Amino acid sequence: MSSQIAVMQHPETVDDQDIRDTLVQRAHDMIPDLVARQAETEARTYYSEETHRAFEKAGLYGILVPEKFGGLDLDVKTYYRVVMELATGCPSTAWQFCLGSAHAVTLCGMYSEEAQREVFDIDEPFIAATTTRPQGKAIRLPDGGWQLDGEWNYCSGIPYSSHFLSHTIATNEDGSDPELMTFIVPRDQWTRLDDWGAALGLKGSGSHSIKLENARIPASWGLKGRSIIDHRLPPKSEIDTDLDNPLYFGGTMSLWLLEPAALCIGMVKGALEECTKLMQTKTTVIPPITLRGENTDYQRWYGAAAAKLTTAESAYHDACEKWTEDARLQMLGLRDPNDPRELLSNVICGEVIEMAWEAMQLLYRVAGTGAAMDGQRMQRIYRDLSTARSHAYNTRFDGLHRELSVNLTQQPA
Repeated sequence: MSSQIAVMQHPETVDDQDIRDTLVQRAHDMIPDLVARQAETEARTYYSEETHRAFEKAGLYGILVPEKFGGLDLDVKTYYRVVMELATGCPSTAWQFCLGSAHAVTLCGMYSEEAQREVFDIDEPFIAATTTRPQGKAIRLPDGGWQLDGEWNYCSGIPYSSHFLSHTIATNEDGSDPELMTFIVPRDQWTRLDDWGAALGLKGSGSHSIKLENARIPASWGLKGRSIIDHRLPPKSEIDTDLDNPLYFGGTMSLWLLEPAALCIGMVKGALEECTKLMQTKTTVIPPITLRGENTDYQRWYGAAAAKLTTAESAYHDACEKWTEDARLQMLGLRDPNDPRELLSNVICGEVIEMAWEAMQLLYRVAGTGAAMDGQRMQRIYRDLSTARSHAYNTRFDGLHRELSVNLTQQPA
């Protein structure tokens, strides 16, 4: 068994809620260091080895890993509370952490137990940068395994990843049309390219491309005809597994939309924290000259931003609970396919991101031009959030709104 067990034991021999709160507090305590390292993180294009080891020591990488593979086997709400704290400190760092470490859930939901054991049998934390756009190609080998070739870009989380999980196009031996294939490949099979850091924001998020050239994986590590984003584990009664945590039975696309929503909330929390200081130290421009915290307009902008952020966070926690309950029903074989619970968690994430963006516009007004100069924390947060708004996940929400409309209006009365 992997030596990651020694690193990822429950932090304390206390009840589960104390474990969860301990992990969140550990992430919160890292905020000052993450803020202090933002410039070097951007320059490096990913967070430092020191930060990586701190996450490992704190047990953060193991939150979503099954206990039988050395993890903490917890829940999405705890994990994303940790992500929010990290994003409050450094959005780039949190983005790299989240988009690398969240995918133990996807692995357990798609792969056989034998393949899971093979993948998790490593002497380091399981981290798997993941992309969904099919790139490259896969060719079946005589021994039944697969050869992978090509380049995959925007691999957020790749610098410390033990594995890479993605889609490619697989050829068929019978000459029929190629098929989509999900695959997972270990670190020793790829080359990370030095092509990240030129984006407007998230410059330190470790979102490099990788190149696979004559890479080899076992047959069970390539799932032909399977898509990550369409996946949901069958009810426990229909599969041979000892996993008993609803976490591993939920929808993948909805799980992934929880990622950017948590990150955006955390980013704006950092902006609110910065503006709290500015309200107490920076004066108005137009007379009467007072501290911004004493001016009614600045009070209104700041207060409205804080209200939007609080509302967004409350809605987000509700989305996590809806996702978890939907997954629990799926695990027990009781899920009604017409129940909109999972769909609601999706669209709530969209609304949360919109509220976070609206709050950021108000806070940017509070901060003013001086806080938007190069090297300022406020500028970095604004750039990072702007770049998050350009991510492909934003293309999902119009379709989800249409689906929700159909679900709510075309069901029998």
